[in-house]
Amino acid sequence: MAVDTLIERVWDDRPPPSAVESLRGYVSRLRTRLRSSVGEDRARVDHAARAYRLHVDPDHVDLQRFRRLSVRARTLSRSAENERAVELMHEAEALWRDEPLAEFPGQWATSLRGRLNEELRSLRENRIRLELGLGRHADLIGELQELAARRPVAQSVVADLMLALHRCGRDADALAEYQRARRRLSDELGLDPSRELLTLHQRILRRDPALRVPEPPIADRAGQRSPPPDTMLRDIRGFTGRRVELRVLMAENETDGTALPVTVVHGMAGVGKTTLAVHAAHLLSQRYPDGRFYVHLHGHSQQPPCEPGEALATLLTATGVRAEDLPRTVDERAASWRKRMAHLRVLLVLDDAKDAAQIRPLLPGAPTCSVFVTSRHRLGDLEGARSISLDVPGAAEAAALFANIAGAARVSDRAAVREVVDLCGRHPLAIQLMANSFRHRESWEVSDLVDQLAQATDPLGEMDAPPSILATFDLSYTELGEPERRLFRFLALHPGPDFTLHAAAALVDADIVRVRRGLDELLDCHLLDEHVRHRYRFHDLVREFAVRVGRREDTQASRNEAVRRVLDYYLVVSDRADRLAHPQRRRLDVVPRRPPRFAPSLQGDEGGAWLDMERPNLIAAARTAAAGSPEHACLFPHVLGQSFITWGAWDAAAELHGVALAIRLEGCDSRATAQTLVEHAAALFNQGSHEEALSHAARARDLWREEGDGWGQGEALLVEGRAHLFSGRRTAALRCFALALALHQEVGNRHGEAETLNMQGVALGQAGEYDRAAQRFQAMLAIQRETADRHGQVKALNNIGEIHRLQRRYEEARVWFERSLALVRSIGGRRELANLYSNLGNVCRAAHETDRALSYLHKALDIYRASRDPRCEADCLIDMGRAFGDAGHSREALTYFVEAEGVAGRIGDRYGLHMAQLGTAAVQGATGAHDAAREKYQQALLVAREIDVPLGEAQALDGIARTALATSDPEAARGWWERALAIYERLGVTEAEAVRSMLARLPGPSPERDGR
Repeated sequence: MAVDTLIERVWDDRPPPSAVESLRGYVSRLRTRLRSSVGEDRARVDHAARAYRLHVDPDHVDLQRFRRLSVRARTLSRSAENERAVELMHEAEALWRDEPLAEFPGQWATSLRGRLNEELRSLRENRIRLELGLGRHADLIGELQELAARRPVAQSVVADLMLALHRCGRDADALAEYQRARRRLSDELGLDPSRELLTLHQRILRRDPALRVPEPPIADRAGQRSPPPDTMLRDIRGFTGRRVELRVLMAENETDGTALPVTVVHGMAGVGKTTLAVHAAHLLSQRYPDGRFYVHLHGHSQQPPCEPGEALATLLTATGVRAEDLPRTVDERAASWRKRMAHLRVLLVLDDAKDAAQIRPLLPGAPTCSVFVTSRHRLGDLEGARSISLDVPGAAEAAALFANIAGAARVSDRAAVREVVDLCGRHPLAIQLMANSFRHRESWEVSDLVDQLAQATDPLGEMDAPPSILATFDLSYTELGEPERRLFRFLALHPGPDFTLHAAAALVDADIVRVRRGLDELLDCHLLDEHVRHRYRFHDLVREFAVRVGRREDTQASRNEAVRRVLDYYLVVSDRADRLAHPQRRRLDVVPRRPPRFAPSLQGDEGGAWLDMERPNLIAAARTAAAGSPEHACLFPHVLGQSFITWGAWDAAAELHGVALAIRLEGCDSRATAQTLVEHAAALFNQGSHEEALSHAARARDLWREEGDGWGQGEALLVEGRAHLFSGRRTAALRCFALALALHQEVGNRHGEAETLNMQGVALGQAGEYDRAAQRFQAMLAIQRETADRHGQVKALNNIGEIHRLQRRYEEARVWFERSLALVRSIGGRRELANLYSNLGNVCRAAHETDRALSYLHKALDIYRASRDPRCEADCLIDMGRAFGDAGHSREALTYFVEAEGVAGRIGDRYGLHMAQLGTAAVQGATGAHDAAREKYQQALLVAREIDVPLGEAQALDGIARTALATSDPEAARGWWERALAIYERLGVTEAEAVRSMLARLPGPSPERDGR
């Protein structure tokens, strides 16, 4: 390249007089860098005839590698080799470390930068579309939200984000993205959404099934490996400096294969500990293919420190453990975590640790894992840990950090930059605040920032932070207008980890438009972080600063009132959302002192979606209320009662229902007390604490009897009956259901009457009394049709079909299931759909259509697990075991039966346990393990007698007879079969004929019977 061309590209049309000499110096330094990095034999720069020539292997030029990988990926995608194409695209994107040619402000660099960024944008959009086609929508949401935040009117990005959200079941969020894009297009460009975006919006509204990702065949799915869990924070773009510390941290990560490497990064608040640990975790990702985990321990934040048990729950659920399956004690959870991590290669970042005691239970045992801990303390008593002390960066690194954020083109005054970073104490968080402040003031010189900082004072010397960083906080704060300062102070009072625009408006009691402008101003000043689109949070130090300023400038009464407003907001919107998600519940009135002025408009399924999105904030708000606002504390658990069950938040439910109950018991509202008791009982029942549930429901029934409230008594009896039934006391359960049914009929509670008939049918069906069960389900269906409860009709149609299936009338069963399917398609409902999939799977299994059966059952199991329904999950696991067993896949069948035993046993589902035991025994017998099969059948026999299930008793006796015959003891077999036949004939079930046939084939009866 000619020297003149180089000069033009570096300095445009304003080269300095010494341009040639300066260029020669730059080339000399370039030669030195190339020599030290890749060697002179691989890259060198020659000079001849006022030109320079670079000799380099294309493999050492990132841009060339990027383009070659892009071409190969496009070729593979055309051949439908999308998995490999995506891998190459990720490899190509990883070559981009920062903005290209960021230090060159000229026209040539600007033009080239635009072309290169367009190449990256095109590759990224193609890769995202391929990954959407591969079903990775959940993994893409965070990335798409970040892209949409940077390019809010890019309709292709918005469309991809909407599709990903829809496929994750988040239709409300997908539709909200469309509305935001439509407004931005109109306001900023005067355009309407494209036809493609409008069509996608309409398809999501009508739930077009074609938008779903096609499922692979069962055989293909079984061979797939799920992506490893990854909850790591995103890496910092343009990470600057810390080379020495990063090199030490990476070296400390090496292991000798005998002990778990644990490294503690300690230093003052805001010095960059988390940024360093997360950046290192991303650099090391290839070493840990089995997963990366990030847990915020809140050792020094406004929220209470994260208890080890809570942190372990977070880690275990991230690996796939369902909430209802979590061990109860910290020791049990720690043991389960260590067991799951054994022989795996995972990386764990434990951020903001309070002390070593908080850390120890969270450590994996395997030396193949690695742990980074960040803390303000050295944690010298954490056994075997190595430590890295992180101080403020050196002067050069601090200046580079400022320049990287502020923009290299505006920081030519290096002396002034050094003065700025020195006034910031070279503290990274302070430098970031000041660099961002400077970047948004285009008329300023760096010297203006020096003057401002020099005049700043330390307003809060009592804070545990360096005076320099407090001065930068104060400077950013004082530059705000009064409305933004008030917003800043009041936002720090928010009880949860993040907040939305509506919650912010509730805190400050201000117009939504003004609050949005205020949030934008705080974002521009980097006093606030938009970590997910339209969700905001503070850095811990900034929040602490805001809290302390608030204590100084606001009255305690105004602060308390702000907290009450945000509690009112969450309570009122939660109540509205819950009424949409669970319309049949009996409710207490939620009447706040002052309803929120602004709240999200929710419709249909958006209620459940909002509750799920706000889960951490709602639990935090409920706990804040429990600590000091009784009027809110007694209502939050009521409003969130069904959500607690959906989330599997058993500990929070028990804690908050307990607080609510204590408040109610001190009051004089016996109706509200009874309602709280029965809701707590229902939560305990779903947790598997059947005896406690019985106690609470009985107390509620007594209170409602005193009030003469038949409706309430019926609800309490229904909970009592369920607890009895799944504790194995079928007779007591049926007695409760009969009383509940009479009460519901007396007071005209048609919904309660239908639910009670349903539970009677379930209890009778478990006992093999199929005709009586069918009568209950038919009566239930009549009520549901009368009341136009289509969800109830789906349940009734399903149950009638299931009775026909159990009676081996498969074609009739299919007819009922198809009627149910037609309703499900018209109204939606994941739970109803799961039940239907389960039943259709069993019909296909009976027709020996194993692949179709497993496809249906897999779909059902996914929904049951996603909705945290352990009883239905156990039933589905049993059905899958039977399907695999029927197809001759004994190993797979045994796996599902054993897992079902575990799930049913943990929640106290005795009937489910009995059915799983029968399945396990059948597989053991079929594979020749007759002794084990006999023992398992005998266990099932004992449980059947305990829970009074005669059909199950007969099936266990039938199984024991078969093991006796298989071990050459026909006389013993005869005795067991005769006892089984007597029960089968009494029940009038078809199994009797098969036993008669087996008895007829046995040799003549022995004159001496063994008396069994």
